[in-house]
Amino acid sequence: MKKYFIFLLFLFLNLHSQQIINKEEFKKCKKEFSKKICLSDDDKDSILFYLDKCPKENGPAENFGCPFPDTDDDGIIDKDDACPKEKGEIDNNGCPWYDIDGDGILDKDDACPTLPGVPEENGCPRRGDCKEYFEKEKQELINFKEKNNNDKAKFIALRKIIFNNVSKEFLAGESMFVSIYVDTFINENITFQCSSRSTLYHDKQLFLDQLFWSKETFEYVAKKLNKNIVPTFGLNATRTINKDFINELKKDGYYGFMLNFPKVKAYERSGLYYPRNKQKPKFDGSDTRLVVNFSHYDANDEVVAKFSRLRDEYFYTYKYVDNQWKLINTEKHKY
Repeated sequence: MKKYFIFLLFLFLNLHSQQIINKEEFKKCKKEFSKKICLSDDDKDSILFYLDKCPKENGPAENFGCPFPDTDDDGIIDKDDACPKEKGEIDNNGCPWYDIDGDGILDKDDACPTLPGVPEENGCPRRGDCKEYFEKEKQELINFKEKNNNDKAKFIALRKIIFNNVSKEFLAGESMFVSIYVDTFINENITFQCSSRSTLYHDKQLFLDQLFWSKETFEYVAKKLNKNIVPTFGLNATRTINKDFINELKKDGYYGFMLNFPKVKAYERSGLYYPRNKQKPKFDGSDTRLVVNFSHYDANDEVVAKFSRLRDEYFYTYKYVDNQWKLINTEKHKY
């Protein structure tokens, strides 16, 4: 009785496994092959012959019974391979680890991936040997300045879109404090690595700051908003400047025109300002502050303008697309 039951169970499972789920395909198959062949599964991938696009190769159902290809033969099938035509590593999504500077140290292990170095310095030049590194940075800064000096029209257009969209919350008061030197950070944690002594990022940001905050921009903003414009420095436009500060920046050819700005003192604080009306800046914290941040400009043509006054802080993100600036994001916070 037990053997009879097992036989019936086997027969049921066998018939069930051969259930025809696509009659049209099965009918086409039978025109060319026997029913037995059409219901066979020689490659043991659980996909019957009449539904299997690769009946002699074991493959998954999602690829119709065919194995997924591995074009570069790196053991990672093309659908999961970020570089399907280049043999690579699983840890790098199927892509090879590169060595851009050709020093024999893969970029993933190279502390200076764009500059030839030695293994004992983690891929950086030997200690103290940074001449080539800084010559390259010097030339990069020269090229950066030349490119952006030729794009001054972009900065004029940016000036217009920023100040044509000033929210009414920031139009109160007699003055506007603006940061002309936003990113003042220079790494002081100097190590033997050349990159630790680099000021390239800082120098690029300062150049973009002064390119935007030209004498023409001060005149334009003061007239448009009918406000005194107070130049400051730092990420929050709170630190006022004096002529000694400007003289240091002038050594690089920046902001010399501000030496003609009058000086004002209030609440034990003093600073320079571009006058537009008879009311002098008060330094009491009630005026609007503006920071135009270029930290993402070099990489993707994006600029963030932050307006703040009392408890309000608005962030406007602009992106240069199709030869024009577009507002792509606005964030408003109240504190």
